Amino acid sequence: MGSCQQTKPPNNLPATVQTFFMWVRRMLRLRNQCYFVALILLGIISPLGHSQTPVDSVEQTLTPNSDDVLPTGSARAHQIRIGLTLQQYKAGLKRLERETETRYVNALANNQQHSEYEAQLYAIQDRLQHIEQGYRAHIEDLQNRIGQLESIRGQVSGQLLNQTQQALADGDNQQAGQLLQQMESQSAVFNNVTAETHYQRCQIAKDALHFRHAFTLCQRAAQLAPERMDYLSALADLAQTMGDYKKAAAYYERVLASTLETHGEDHPAVAASRNNLGTIWDALGEYKKAIGYYEQALASDIKTHGEDHPDVAIDRNNLGMAWYALDEYQKAIVYLEQALASDIKTYGQDHLQIATYHNNLAGAWHALGDYKKSHGHLEQALKIFEKILGENHPNTKGVRANYQQLQLDMQGQGNESDALE
Repeated sequence: MGSCQQTKPPNNLPATVQTFFMWVRRMLRLRNQCYFVALILLGIISPLGHSQTPVDSVEQTLTPNSDDVLPTGSARAHQIRIGLTLQQYKAGLKRLERETETRYVNALANNQQHSEYEAQLYAIQDRLQHIEQGYRAHIEDLQNRIGQLESIRGQVSGQLLNQTQQALADGDNQQAGQLLQQMESQSAVFNNVTAETHYQRCQIAKDALHFRHAFTLCQRAAQLAPERMDYLSALADLAQTMGDYKKAAAYYERVLASTLETHGEDHPAVAASRNNLGTIWDALGEYKKAIGYYEQALASDIKTHGEDHPDVAIDRNNLGMAWYALDEYQKAIVYLEQALASDIKTYGQDHLQIATYHNNLAGAWHALGDYKKSHGHLEQALKIFEKILGENHPNTKGVRANYQQLQLDMQGQGNESDALE
């Protein structure tokens, strides 16, 4: 994504393995950041995951059929029912997946730029893979955004504000966006109103994976309200998603400085900021600088969450991949195996995250010349991709091509050994 320097794969990997190996690494970075932004809006500030409420209880509490009513925002917030069900949320993601996959496949077939579609597609698939967690996070995000709009009550039409909050609660983003634009035109003299409406529209665009439009909107919000770290964090994430790593680094440095001042060293927000900066320097090829941030994030996350937490696994994977980029394959394998073992406890064997770790380990063992171990991990990755994404998905096909190439390499290696004997 973008024109930044990518991690250098080892020269002895087949070209197809090099290509897909790096694709998996990029998608994992994106995954971290998508989760980070979603969670920072909720005040959770963890780069990957948080405690979950069983989805049945979420639906019972939040759907219009419930007798319960959710308070949002300040004491003046309207008692608004969240109308988006799990089934509607999933259906919307599936529709978006089909549309994005069509664009991605067409771009590949026509040899056009496809990295943005690739990023979008993985973001959707990741949400579908974590559907219950994603639904709960989305509902909490809606509550947060509805409540946050209360900060501009009194500066905009109360009726217009109420209608906007209800549209968000109903999942009607098109209407919500139109109402927010009306608010801007009616309250142009208030910078905080314009900043908030731009931020709200940024979140709507991001939900639809319209990243460039979202960036423009969040950029304006951050310019109008530079003290708002939630605006700046969203902007940093979007800059990274679009591959503008130098801008993202500058934004994340500001977020880190602010969170350190507010929370001190051992806080999840600080660890998340350091992990984010690590991924940026990693993408720019500054691996030792990235490792410094990752190690600080890992130490903090272990202290906060314990050993077997998804955030800790992500930190370890990122450290492993940074050491891999420095040709320190044994160090890489130690971290990658720890990440894999931890997330198997969290997610089970059949999960896209587990497939990612198997793929990364396959690359590391291949770089050490251990084709047998590489083959075992790549085989596991392929099985998971086939099961979750289907046999004809472009990503599954990429893994399968790598797997077949590796089998040929192993056969060639065997033939060479026979000839020497």
